[in-house]
Amino acid sequence: MSSLAKNISVLIVWCLFVAAPAFSTPVGQDSVVLAPQVATPPVVDGRGDDACWEKAKWQNIDQIWIPYGAKPVDSADYHGRYKLVWSSATNLLYFLIEVTDDVFVDGYVAGKTADIYNYDISEVFIDENKSGGPHIYDGPGLNAQNAFTYHMYAAFPSAGGVTTTCRVEDLGGTQSTLHSVDYTSHIPQFAMRTEGRTAVREFSLIVYNDTYKDNAKEASRVTLTTGKVMGLSVAYCDNDGASENPKVRDNMFGSVWEPSPGNLHWQNADYFGTVKLTGDGSTGIRHGTEASASATATTLYPNPASTHAVVHLSNSYHGEVTIRLYNMLGQQVYHATSSKQDLVFDHTISINHLPAGTYLVQTQLGSSIVYQKLLLAF
Repeated sequence: MSSLAKNISVLIVWCLFVAAPAFSTPVGQDSVVLAPQVATPPVVDGRGDDACWEKAKWQNIDQIWIPYGAKPVDSADYHGRYKLVWSSATNLLYFLIEVTDDVFVDGYVAGKTADIYNYDISEVFIDENKSGGPHIYDGPGLNAQNAFTYHMYAAFPSAGGVTTTCRVEDLGGTQSTLHSVDYTSHIPQFAMRTEGRTAVREFSLIVYNDTYKDNAKEASRVTLTTGKVMGLSVAYCDNDGASENPKVRDNMFGSVWEPSPGNLHWQNADYFGTVKLTGDGSTGIRHGTEASASATATTLYPNPASTHAVVHLSNSYHGEVTIRLYNMLGQQVYHATSSKQDLVFDHTISINHLPAGTYLVQTQLGSSIVYQKLLLAF
């Protein structure tokens, strides 16, 4: 072969290599996803930059459920992954989902447009006791709340903006009257930001068991504990036809493998992945000399309270004190930072604008964190 021919051959091979899509072998989430407990829950703002997220491992959302058996897609077209942590203090799961997509498609309106899964949405599948089995229809042996399939839609924000509302639906009813059910209240906090072709969704989730009734939610709310095992998978519905009307889902990617024909999660929890809640050495109060001293020296009064509450500290700690107040949905309703320079420190929280109920006061002194329950009663 001549030198020219060799050079041309090398150039062709090089061009093919450079132009080739960046495919990766689908691996899905771990066989058992370990979700660490965090002492300080993330601030749900769609940034995903809280220190607690460093405790969690990224899990892939790369199994192709629709069209089943299709080849892996170019990572520039789609790439998805998620993280999961939990808090015993707020009794919530927290998700961080990052998706790179070449086309973002929104515009869903309940009852007016195409179905929610025909837009770019995230899905969370959860079976709190990992019992498996059907979960679509109410009926003998077929409880629609045996597991939940959360279809989560949110409009994509403009550059530099954030979307803090979402629509959450699941399927319920009977086999002949299947309909969408609004479960938006199950996601008490939500935020999504975009940068280029990457969208970051950050949200919290309340976990309910299979006795769930929409008119008596609290009775079925699950208390999250270290060691709890649940069925859990995450998925992403992708629509690349922004100009299509009505909208049509092009792909669906899941975090676990499914058998043929794919897209089975919405019907049967047998295919869900597995998550285990782990501890991180913290149960709300961090261990150690400083934490013990902080806990014993922290007083909250009056309790119950009606107009205000006082966080009283009497120890040798000097430095920054951060106080946060959470409602029982895990939403932060108060935040303040002060400086403790003396032996005694008092901080007053005004609460007369809040509805009656139980709240959680988080007091942070350096690396020490103390949680106390506060009852607001008029």
